[in-house]
Amino acid sequence: MSRRTSLCIFAAIAVAAIVLDRLSKAWAVAALPQGTAPGPPLGLVRLPMVHNTGAAFSIGDGFPLFFVGVAAVICVAIAAFMLLVREHRMLDVIAAGLVFGGAVGNAIDRVLHQYVVDFFEFTFFSFPVFNVADICITCGVALFMVYVVFFMDLGSDGQDISEGGR
Repeated sequence: MSRRTSLCIFAAIAVAAIVLDRLSKAWAVAALPQGTAPGPPLGLVRLPMVHNTGAAFSIGDGFPLFFVGVAAVICVAIAAFMLLVREHRMLDVIAAGLVFGGAVGNAIDRVLHQYVVDFFEFTFFSFPVFNVADICITCGVALFMVYVVFFMDLGSDGQDISEGGR
């Protein structure tokens, strides 16, 4: 796939992830009382809107600007990957767009509010409350892992020699 096509798809996915995250968080803030969890709408997920000042599992609680810095480093690394690698496969372009968009979505919350709005909670097992940006990041990382394990072909010098990975 050409560099231009890769960058356009990457940008479209990243922007879509950011827009979906911002819209879903605006809905959660407007429609859900903070800290409460209405009954499961689908039986699988509850909607307890919470303000998370940390990361997953509230790690780093109270240091939101640290996580803005982490997001910035991740976004710069992804941008460098997208710009410096000559050819991409669709899988790594989608993965990069999802992680970039999710990181920006949560960083916007941290800059504007010093916390991230989370509002999804599984009812069938214990897991931290999360949001659309978290879903994008998780799916993007999973897709990138699939790419590395199944599609990236490293030569003896550690360089990616697979088609589209140069």
